[in-house]
Amino acid sequence: MSLEDVPAVAEIGSESSQSPWTEHSVLTYFFRPDTLFVVAEEECMTGFAALLMTPPESDVLDIVVRESMRGKGIGTELLDALMDQALLRGVDTTFLEVRPSNTPARKLYARLGFQETGIRRNYYTDPVEDAITMVRRRNVCFI
Repeated sequence: MSLEDVPAVAEIGSESSQSPWTEHSVLTYFFRPDTLFVVAEEECMTGFAALLMTPPESDVLDIVVRESMRGKGIGTELLDALMDQALLRGVDTTFLEVRPSNTPARKLYARLGFQETGIRRNYYTDPVEDAITMVRRRNVCFI
């Protein structure tokens, strides 16, 4: 992701996410050295993913794909790219939260090796919903 992508990321985040990103929030994370963004583009930006890193661990901040582009493997590509880039930075364990009602995302995460680890009660707002916590460990040794 480049600085020029910030407005498009904020736009996608506000139209497709239940926790909208603003340009200010994207910029705040963009300039942090512990945050990684990746974007998917075809003719225009189709999605983005963000990760907060504290090696050897990380937390997925968000994965958002334009509604009209969902179901085409873009989320898989984004998450794979994000985790590959994180691995290069010494991250081998990734955590995330997902709504129990978000069946497509849960299937994606399970397919990519994430395992359910617990529940966070009333984690989400608008609407209020629990979060399923998940983790993926790559079991890689760094020398």
